[in-house]
Amino acid sequence: MAELSAREKWFNRLFAVLLALFTLTLLLNIFTLPTVLLFMVFAFFLWFGKKYHLFVNIIFLLFALGVYFISIPPIAWGLFRSLKELRLSGFNFQLNQIFLIPLVIFVSLSVRNVIGNIFAYFTNSRKVFFISLFMVFVTVVSYPFLDKIRLRHRTENVNTAVGGDLSNVYTRQSPTFLDRYTMAGDFTADFDSLSKKYIYHLRLDEPLSKDIQFTKVEADDKKINFITDSWVKCLNCQKNILNPYGLIFPSGKNIDFII
Repeated sequence: MAELSAREKWFNRLFAVLLALFTLTLLLNIFTLPTVLLFMVFAFFLWFGKKYHLFVNIIFLLFALGVYFISIPPIAWGLFRSLKELRLSGFNFQLNQIFLIPLVIFVSLSVRNVIGNIFAYFTNSRKVFFISLFMVFVTVVSYPFLDKIRLRHRTENVNTAVGGDLSNVYTRQSPTFLDRYTMAGDFTADFDSLSKKYIYHLRLDEPLSKDIQFTKVEADDKKINFITDSWVKCLNCQKNILNPYGLIFPSGKNIDFII
């Protein structure tokens, strides 16, 4: 096991103190106790560590990947998702985002320790300590801001049919990066890579017992004119002559349209 340099020990202890201090803020939510214990163990490891321990570093790396990619809000896991939602909100910073700081420190140092462990076997490896830490930190924080945003596969809100009667539908398709909405009776949106169009389908618990009418469908804050817009295709529906922005879906049919 390679020895840590005096400078590496000093900076590890600095980050150990920062991690411990910011981790205490997580105690405002008692459900984060497992995460608090994990971070505190890591802080002790940084403070007392004198050598590189590859096996231990890999264990912490596995936990760091979970904290970063697996979204479990009650225990404060899901740094990637939290940073992505910050981007989707237009970088509207709020006080509770201070809780992300210990996550950033834990993930960044866990990744850097493994990188440092690898370089420790080479000559002049200590020179990459600060460069690798900076690069890991920038990557951890910036990756969610650069990742692709697409439409959500499930919509946020829809009234489902009861007894085959669907008198009112309200739904909104919004940007996201994960599919969380799997409730029955909701809209799904699947992107067809060949036609470069989204296929919307309303999942119903029961077939419609009567016709329903869409008064409007908007895309990019613009109402779709189903009479003139050739880039929209409606399946199993009728155009409303009195309202070019509306559609009528006959009873017993699926609700599908392609944009």
